[in-house]
Amino acid sequence: MIPVPDLLHRRARLGLDGEALAELLESAFLGGGDGGPGLDRILAASHSDGSTWRAEFFRDELFLDELIEDCCEVTVAGTRLPVNRVFLRHALSQAPCDLETVRFRQQIVRELEDDELRAKALDLYKQLFSLLSLFKAPMRRAKLDVTLFRLEILEVARRAIDFMETEFADCGSGLRRLHEAAREIRTCREYSHLEALLDFDNHLARLRFRIRVGADGRVRDLVLEKLAENVRNPFYRGPWTRLKDRLAIMARGYEFSNRELLNRVVHAVFGGIGDWLKPLLQLLGHLAFYLSALSFRDRARGMGLEVSLAEVGEDGPLELTALFNPLLFRQGTPVPCSVATDEADAIVLITGPNSGGKTRLLQAVGLAQLLGQAGLYAPAARARLPLVDGLFASSTEGASVDQREGRLGTELIRIRDLFGGIGTRSLVLLDELCSGTNPSEATRIVLMVLELLREVRPVAFITTHFLDFGRRLAEEPPVAGLQFLQVAMNDDESSTYQFVPGVAPTSLAAATARRLGVDREELSRLLHRHGGASEA
Repeated sequence: MIPVPDLLHRRARLGLDGEALAELLESAFLGGGDGGPGLDRILAASHSDGSTWRAEFFRDELFLDELIEDCCEVTVAGTRLPVNRVFLRHALSQAPCDLETVRFRQQIVRELEDDELRAKALDLYKQLFSLLSLFKAPMRRAKLDVTLFRLEILEVARRAIDFMETEFADCGSGLRRLHEAAREIRTCREYSHLEALLDFDNHLARLRFRIRVGADGRVRDLVLEKLAENVRNPFYRGPWTRLKDRLAIMARGYEFSNRELLNRVVHAVFGGIGDWLKPLLQLLGHLAFYLSALSFRDRARGMGLEVSLAEVGEDGPLELTALFNPLLFRQGTPVPCSVATDEADAIVLITGPNSGGKTRLLQAVGLAQLLGQAGLYAPAARARLPLVDGLFASSTEGASVDQREGRLGTELIRIRDLFGGIGTRSLVLLDELCSGTNPSEATRIVLMVLELLREVRPVAFITTHFLDFGRRLAEEPPVAGLQFLQVAMNDDESSTYQFVPGVAPTSLAAATARRLGVDREELSRLLHRHGGASEA
């Protein structure tokens, strides 16, 4: 058995539908149809190895697709190569729940920080991308010369295998699996057939000519001085043997062209190496997983922000230093802040004005846990994270055309989903809990949620506008482990986007209204300008 060069799991495995992939590759090799969409779909599938994370609980709230679009890229010589974004979404949203796999991935990231090795990984990605491109558009290429098209596929596959065997031999992390898999492939009989076939195609014979050129620059004489056939190649047949074989075939009523015979041999060789191509193509997604993380690190550092590989532990509090929200890259450079919990299962209530950064903080904490536990760089200069078995995020959602419930009803359904799927070690992010109803009713629901959360003991961050209620909770905590953070403000009542202990004294609704031009004087001016007010 050839060892699978799996770069995502501590216990190597083929994480895709091998049979379906083999059928598509066979069809593409024969030039039968465009297998691009089907190949993308199969390669996008990422079957987790024991992950209990459920993407539907956080994918939309953390804008995972936007994060991948903005921050996950693979660039070779200034050219951005396509990545399978669906695969990256699956891989990121199915964080490993065992420390062995987290550390296995972190070791690969650390080794890829070496510029020379990173360049080799980029080169391998480019080679495998070229191989996939040949399979994805076979009809157009095969119409030119089906034999050359098939030989090109075999040649690109061989170059990738040879590259893996030679360039990753000295690796100490999981990257060494590339070398080990290629080394085993190169010892197989089928690989010797592949080498012989490609050598036969490229080196059938050596010819030496003598050319006589006249004064006008034209060739006067062309004499073949030497012809040396590649007799050592296993596919070589001498001229008399070739003639004898052809006469024997013709005598039996058969007629084959040399091209047709070569195509038969090419197809037989492909049948021998087909099983190797499945893990090679799986590597495309795995390499993109790490190379895009390095691109994210480079982009953050270009903005003066630091990232880090998280210290993930079975237990212990959460601590994020100089945390930033990468979703804000579209708006410029995010303002980093620091946040920490006192206990491993703390419930943190966050208060402050609108536009103070509360929602962005929840997103940043969620993305730090997501990326950090995935084994990649967390968006923080230092990150200590608990190993969680799931992530649940609920934000204030906008109305939709087919929405049956109002804002409160939709939020309550999300809360029900939370307690239906939460584990004993989860990260919970609740934004503006129960803001869709009046304070007196909302506080009863919030108290119920706090009490039930305490039973399952996750680490939770909850934002709220109910400041009086927050102060009462701070004075008389109904459950153990409550922490309180508030947005720190400047003297001019603008947010610093930092968070300090305590409950905010005011939501600064009036100041926010003035900043947005929503006060009596401004609204009156707008009203009169459009003639909307009647004269007294």
